[in-house]
Amino acid sequence: MTHIPQKENITKNDVDKLIYEYCDINGKPIFKAIEVDKKGDKIILNLYRVNRKTDDITFTKLKKVEFVGWSNLHDLPAHFKKVYSRTEYYGIHSKSLKRLLRTLSYKFKDLEKITVSKTGNTRFNKKSISFLWSDLEPILKNISRDSASNEKNTKLYINNELAKLTSKFVKEPKNLYYGDLERFMGRYDTFDKITDSDVASLSSLLNLLPKNKISVTSNFIKTKDKINIAFFEDILDQFKKLRSVASDNEKDWQKFFEKNAWIFSHLFPYDVILREREAYVGGKTFENKDGKIVDFLYQNGFKDNYALIEIKTHKKDLLKNLAYRGTDVFSMSEDLSGGINQCLDQKDNFIKEFGKEYKPIEPKCILVIGQRNKLKAEQVKCFELIRANQKNVDIVTFDELENKIEGLLKVLSN
Repeated sequence: MTHIPQKENITKNDVDKLIYEYCDINGKPIFKAIEVDKKGDKIILNLYRVNRKTDDITFTKLKKVEFVGWSNLHDLPAHFKKVYSRTEYYGIHSKSLKRLLRTLSYKFKDLEKITVSKTGNTRFNKKSISFLWSDLEPILKNISRDSASNEKNTKLYINNELAKLTSKFVKEPKNLYYGDLERFMGRYDTFDKITDSDVASLSSLLNLLPKNKISVTSNFIKTKDKINIAFFEDILDQFKKLRSVASDNEKDWQKFFEKNAWIFSHLFPYDVILREREAYVGGKTFENKDGKIVDFLYQNGFKDNYALIEIKTHKKDLLKNLAYRGTDVFSMSEDLSGGINQCLDQKDNFIKEFGKEYKPIEPKCILVIGQRNKLKAEQVKCFELIRANQKNVDIVTFDELENKIEGLLKVLSN
């Protein structure tokens, strides 16, 4: 039989076997490249390299790929074959397959054989890995999609950057195509490091979705819930850390509430917005001194009333430690009474200074101070009586605010 030199030639083809061998420059078979077991539904590709000048055969680190469940070379997955000059060549050919094997080779240093089967299980050993084709195929598809997407994004990025520099290039829009968002979200298991900007960006994207998209699947809503849960968990963690500080940290609390001013909106039965941080509420002398500053000034949604919020710290006492009378009558602490009077003074100055201009109906005052759960059992009733009889100032403790955040998180989680 005459063989084509320096090609893989059929050297055996009967009822049981089909064998391809590489033939040297003289047409002599020197290496068994492919073996097809027709009755056993098995195909073996022996991987090699050849120096066409010397016909020397060298072997790759991965020596063999075995297919179980295939008896025809033409039916092999496209990742393992390519067509050149109307001739099919078999081996490791697709870019996605090569990328996968690089990762496997890095982890499995002694890997010599890959088996791909239509039935059975996927198994990993030091020298051999068996893939169920239904497990392997989606991985290769997604690698291919990611590669194509990255290449396209790179071209788009280059084009749009050059468009900033010259009119020879026209800026092109960057579109989010079918499946892109799912693949992107699928890369991540947790959102431990997510920022407020991340939440805003993803939430705005979900808010832009057409209603018909939301109605046909709940995945979008679930994704947004996961983002919100991660956001609330992060806020709660920050709150707990601030509440664990042993010293007065009023400035830190003010910075936290400035960044998360939405927390205070849950203290009102109506819609409110933050009007001003460290707002001047009047009270200056003729010498332009002693101006009154409130930590947060809120305005209601109708813009006809205001709320003044004063922040102390979680370390401030609510009541004096020693009973004033008997065992269950306690006086307010200096911090609490001073905080209440400060709020009342700010309200009085605000009405006198800005009453004619803004015409507030009855500004609300809120004092955030101390921790209710630090009170002794016999002090709780006394504190609640003091709080309930404060007509002009609502007293809210830091642990109560934390409970509100935890409540919102529970609602989302459930």
